[in-house]
Amino acid sequence: MPPQRGKLWPITLTGVFLAAGVPAHAQPADPLARYTELGAQASKTNEDLLKARGDLKARQDEQAKAEEAERWARTEEGQFRGQVDQLTASTFEGARFTKLSAMLVADSQQDFIERMSALELLAADNAEALTRLSTAVTAADEARTKAEEATDAAAKLVGEVEQRQKQLEGQIKEVRRALGALDPALRSTLGRVKDNGSYIGPPGAANTALQAALSKRGSAYLWGGTGPDRFDCSGLMQWAYQQAGITLPRVAAAQYNVGKAVPLNALQPGDLLFYDDGTGNPATIHHVAMYVGDNKMVDSPTEGQVVDIRPSRGDGHLMGARRVAG
Repeated sequence: MPPQRGKLWPITLTGVFLAAGVPAHAQPADPLARYTELGAQASKTNEDLLKARGDLKARQDEQAKAEEAERWARTEEGQFRGQVDQLTASTFEGARFTKLSAMLVADSQQDFIERMSALELLAADNAEALTRLSTAVTAADEARTKAEEATDAAAKLVGEVEQRQKQLEGQIKEVRRALGALDPALRSTLGRVKDNGSYIGPPGAANTALQAALSKRGSAYLWGGTGPDRFDCSGLMQWAYQQAGITLPRVAAAQYNVGKAVPLNALQPGDLLFYDDGTGNPATIHHVAMYVGDNKMVDSPTEGQVVDIRPSRGDGHLMGARRVAG
């Protein structure tokens, strides 16, 4: 559930926060709560869709590599099969001799030794060609199996991506309807930057990432956005740390595995904050933000809101933090 923006004061009956400056009687709590809840649901689906797309790309890359490995192995197989065929053909043509025939046709002891050496070399060549052929066949078969497995996995992921895409499109429509149902004054407040203050992090990558994120205050939310002008929550974190030379995974749940865990009472500016559905299960993470200090964070919550500074309590479902740098 994306956190709300600006200086906030609570409506205790719902646990939802209205922006300061918007009278409590101007907009009932339920429409705002619905908008917030739908935004969180769509955000989770958006993250799931991005993960599925990433998995699909990885499977397609794996499929391409496996198919290339099979082509290479089949080429090797063809080469060694040709050598074996030549050796077999020459045997039937009489180019090969047994030890007995070598002795019978030898003109001298030296000739016999030379003929025997030739036989041994030919036998070694034949054995080596057979071994290489067997290895090539095995490699080609294994590559074919891997390619088929990757193809099957990719096909399943294509279906998952299509399903999640359709689900997200429906949820975005719901978010937009809920946003449109809000009081115009509240919508205007949600879509404006409230905090233009300065925040400083520890020297190094964390502060570089922090300043990058802060520089995007006012940028609109975009489902799947990674910048440089519009972002979703994890896209903003990924972009900000890219400016510091650190690569983060694309989705929030994967970003939760980066760096080291940080107690919530020991946060530093630049730390990543993660929000779930209240269960404490990392698989349900739907939102990520960056701590800026003074119990505040910078984030990109959902459609209808912009990158800005907000209270780090968010929706009350802050489940953990990670320190990426420092």
